[in-house]
Amino acid sequence: MSSADLVRHHEEPEEFGGYFIINGNERLIRYLILPRRNHVISLIRPTFANRGLSYTPYAVQIRCVRPDQTSVTNSLHYLSNGNTMLRFSWRKQEYVIPIMLVLKALVGASDREIFDGIMMQDYENTFLTDRVELLLRSFKMFTVHTEEQCLEHLGDKFRVVLNTPDDWRNETVGAWLISKMVLVHLDSPREKFRMLL
Repeated sequence: MSSADLVRHHEEPEEFGGYFIINGNERLIRYLILPRRNHVISLIRPTFANRGLSYTPYAVQIRCVRPDQTSVTNSLHYLSNGNTMLRFSWRKQEYVIPIMLVLKALVGASDREIFDGIMMQDYENTFLTDRVELLLRSFKMFTVHTEEQCLEHLGDKFRVVLNTPDDWRNETVGAWLISKMVLVHLDSPREKFRMLL
């Protein structure tokens, strides 16, 4: 209808439609529903298990929003071997990184600091203790130990993907990746580290 026809039918002249009156209440249909910003939600989706051999249906997800209102969704996928993978998207392509690599790249934490941070004084929980030990042991295959080595490793693997300047060192590329893709609503690496734990 034209604007004049809409007014004759007691409608707003600029209205595009997309709402309905149900039992006297106006209802709006949203085609895209976004998760709450900066809020962690846990998910059980059988499709997560299709991502790889040891993936399980369990994950936690957070939609992080920067001050300029752009967002990045980070997901932590639990694997049946006790490992956890961090997933993010860059230019419509998904990437996964072992969480231990990210934790060590953020603050160069020791294995003990990571263990204590995850356990939070609950050493009686043997299931959790076993999973954290598996997580720490599985990271040994990377042969990187310090924060600088982890950033170097990340920068080496993501240099081509991120299309960073050629004069940047791998360590700088890794730090840029962490700052732009991991929990972007938090400023300091220590805050990101604590939230990931």
